[in-house]
Amino acid sequence: MSQGKFFAIGSEEFKEACQIGMNAAVTFIVLARGTGRDNATTSWSALSVFKYSGMARRRAKDAIDALVAANLVEILKSGKTPRYRLRKPDDDSGFLWLPNEIVDGAANEVPPITKLRETGNLEWLEIFILLYGFHDLDNDGGLTRDIARSVYDRTKICPIQHYILYGFTHKETTATNGGLFAGYGKREDEQGNRGPWVVLNPLKNLGLLEITYYLAESGDDDAELIYPMNAETQAAHQTLIDWLEESGGRGFALEALAADYIGLAPGHIEKAAMVGLLRLRYRPKTGKTARWWAIERESTEAIVGVIDNICTRRETMGVHIKAFQGS
Repeated sequence: MSQGKFFAIGSEEFKEACQIGMNAAVTFIVLARGTGRDNATTSWSALSVFKYSGMARRRAKDAIDALVAANLVEILKSGKTPRYRLRKPDDDSGFLWLPNEIVDGAANEVPPITKLRETGNLEWLEIFILLYGFHDLDNDGGLTRDIARSVYDRTKICPIQHYILYGFTHKETTATNGGLFAGYGKREDEQGNRGPWVVLNPLKNLGLLEITYYLAESGDDDAELIYPMNAETQAAHQTLIDWLEESGGRGFALEALAADYIGLAPGHIEKAAMVGLLRLRYRPKTGKTARWWAIERESTEAIVGVIDNICTRRETMGVHIKAFQGS
């Protein structure tokens, strides 16, 4: 069994399992969760499928038989303690790296695999798993922005030291109709979701996807992220707004409060933008995840430090802010 809190599953192999049906797809995932370092051999069985997904053992056994018939699973040992080998890609590029919590659940939560099986919606399950192939935390902070993103109108509020304070107001949220979502352009469900949102919104409602926000160098899909909008940076923003009001910049403080978000960008970054993106809530504890977390902490601490420095230099910055009032 995987000891690294994540496991691998072949992307194309999983798609083939989905073509068989929901039970086969769920069973393939659970069996993969029980594989060892070779990402193929497992002693997990129909009993494990029942334990982790709630699928009846008879149906789990039928699903395994269907996977065997499709050459996705090979029986290495039968009987009361069976052993299987899952078909896997020829190289690691064909793998999807998934967090154990997808099968195990986190804390007292119902495991995602159980939630999705209970919905009876195979499409949601398939897209959810395949999205892990587009989840690039250390480069994009979540799902790549060419899948879905929120766009904001920008207003310049005022310069502060070597920075510019901007206000951002939500303009639109869009999702692509290409790639993984090719053919979704004309889709619409009974809830009024359209295009890729017929899947993305249900996944959000199930707590499997979340939206997060960043100040970025520009609104381009490949623009670098400057810092996240998290609890710490939001608290620092509020401190900055309070400081503006106390330092004679009440008008600027009111502008900041009127915006959906504010962001403090270095003055030379002229196209700074607020971007909203989707992030999978359950994340594999891989090296990439660790790098993302380190980058997230570094950028958070950097902007909090900048704002703290600004707000403690009252004697010089108050004059600076006043000089730009009405500009």
